Amino acid sequence: MEEDISELHEVNLPVTSLPLTETAASLIREGRAIMPQIRCFDFVPSKYEAAWNVLAALPRGRLCEWGSGLGIVVGLAELLGHSAFGVEIDENLANTSRSLLRSQGLHSPIETGSYMDLHTEADYYYVYSWPSQFAAVQQRFQSISPSHACLLLCYGHDDIRCLKK
Repeated sequence: MEEDISELHEVNLPVTSLPLTETAASLIREGRAIMPQIRCFDFVPSKYEAAWNVLAALPRGRLCEWGSGLGIVVGLAELLGHSAFGVEIDENLANTSRSLLRSQGLHSPIETGSYMDLHTEADYYYVYSWPSQFAAVQQRFQSISPSHACLLLCYGHDDIRCLKK
């Protein structure tokens, strides 16, 4: 049975601007230096400073980034005290993200696979998907997430919305 995504409602987060730590700035800087080498057709990076501020506004919990790319959001979540992990379908990108995280002294795991297939349980799901995939992402969230979970869905670089059941 398909879940009704109309049941999701937006929750306002008390987001403020939090200065990046030196480690967070280094992670972002090193990740951006790698980006020109990425050969994954649908790789679209988040605006990491915006993600940092949203993640900082959340009570600490378990965060899963769907389509984790270079793992930078996963790393930022770890730096902010979340238990974080990523799911990335592109094996080369997943390997690159693991190396980037380790180079910064971070330990969050990155699974290789599709978040549409893997069952991942978390308090927060972060995803920057193509707009044409919003309905599928929301439906996946509805079908696998715990009742208390939040979907952090990027509608653009500076527009990260928190959706709940």
